[in-house]
Amino acid sequence: MKKLFLYVLPFLLITSCGKGPETVTVRPDTSELFTAPDSAVSETESDDDEFTQIKIGEPASINSLDPLFAESSSEWRAIHLIYETLISLDENGEPAPGLAKSWTVNEDSTQFVFHLNATTTFHDSPFFESNTGRRVVASDIKFIFDRMANNNVPDFAADHFEDILGFSAYHSEQTFIKDADRRVYSTIEGIRARNDSTVVFIMNSPAGDLLNRLAHPMTSVYPKESVRSQTKPIQQAVGTGAFRFIQKEKQAHLLTVNENYTGDQPDIDRLDIISGLNERDLFQNFARMDLHALIELSPSSILTVADSTGRLLQSYYQDYSLSRSGATSDYSLYFNQNSGQADQLNEAIPLLNRRTLLNTPALGSISVDSVEAPTSANPSNGSQFIVTQTKHPFYQFLLNTIAPQFSQTGTSFSMSASYAMSDKTTFATLRYPGTELFLSWESPLYILSHTDVSGIRINHQPWNIDLSELKLNRSN
Repeated sequence: MKKLFLYVLPFLLITSCGKGPETVTVRPDTSELFTAPDSAVSETESDDDEFTQIKIGEPASINSLDPLFAESSSEWRAIHLIYETLISLDENGEPAPGLAKSWTVNEDSTQFVFHLNATTTFHDSPFFESNTGRRVVASDIKFIFDRMANNNVPDFAADHFEDILGFSAYHSEQTFIKDADRRVYSTIEGIRARNDSTVVFIMNSPAGDLLNRLAHPMTSVYPKESVRSQTKPIQQAVGTGAFRFIQKEKQAHLLTVNENYTGDQPDIDRLDIISGLNERDLFQNFARMDLHALIELSPSSILTVADSTGRLLQSYYQDYSLSRSGATSDYSLYFNQNSGQADQLNEAIPLLNRRTLLNTPALGSISVDSVEAPTSANPSNGSQFIVTQTKHPFYQFLLNTIAPQFSQTGTSFSMSASYAMSDKTTFATLRYPGTELFLSWESPLYILSHTDVSGIRINHQPWNIDLSELKLNRSN
């Protein structure tokens, strides 16, 4: 299908006509980023000059540190710091040893044998005897995938591993056979713990991309002891990564370095990740130096501190450093095929191509596809496009960019009060069953920091944050 490419526009408006779902109006004016904030992050500085505490801000709320419940890059980055996966990515974005020190793959990429590092232990935690973290074993790998296919967790991770032998059968039975006594499968056939140090993956068909999939934080390894409820997310994150989770205080997730980590570590004592603030307050806390850095700078903040090419404005040279990472973020809208609005949407798409108000390459580009209408689609919802609820600043900016263009067809644009999708929903920000990719925004990922902070890197993937060289230069 033919694609149309658009640049993101700072035209911010969502409107609704008549009765319908709750409408959310968002007008983030870049000038408001410098007004007095409504709230501030609590300050907990130590009097000890040797104690180094770094505080970073994330654009999206970190609602969960459970790898199976996370939805945003902000959550994935925090998870990536706390947990590890079987495979990691090297500086070129290629698969490298993680929890697996080595592996072998058969000729047609249908069998993968992973050999675990026998010295890796989970973080010290009350979950374990004497509060001392135990060794990671092959059965831990099997456990996280069995849980991934369970009917009590979201399906987003499971959808990426249906090609593992027996995964689909186990997942389907868990989902549709509610009486546990009637289930035939007790585990995933294609994942086998040969011994404590060896785990085998058997695939239904050649899977040359499996190593890359296993590097994603959704496959982060955690101990079964930390799963206290079969129906709720993990509340106390325990992993093997470079940072250990301490606790959550209001909008801050408090981490400390993992002294048992064998990889490179930054020379800091504590890392606070601040999230859940609105765009203006987050920027204000940074401007007041309550935050050392902003990770994945939000669109309105980019327009405030950078020119159209993404370079820091000269007026900020003395105080700030702006870097464009080696990764981009993809913010997608998915069309609900059961909405019955395929024809309306396809008629509106050409207007998205003509209606370009501002050329801002610093914010990346949008690609749009026409959609197909299934024969079983429900009747149209009328002259209103409805999107699932979102508070993510990038999605709010995106929706307020395209809303006035859709209005040219006489179709209003509104946001549902619910995060879930129904037949009345036109678009979703997550890929649900029965949805089709309609729009994708490839957004550059910028990191804004004060000049006394260095060593924050995000490589190849928006979640692949590397703080091993993080430094705070006290002389500045």
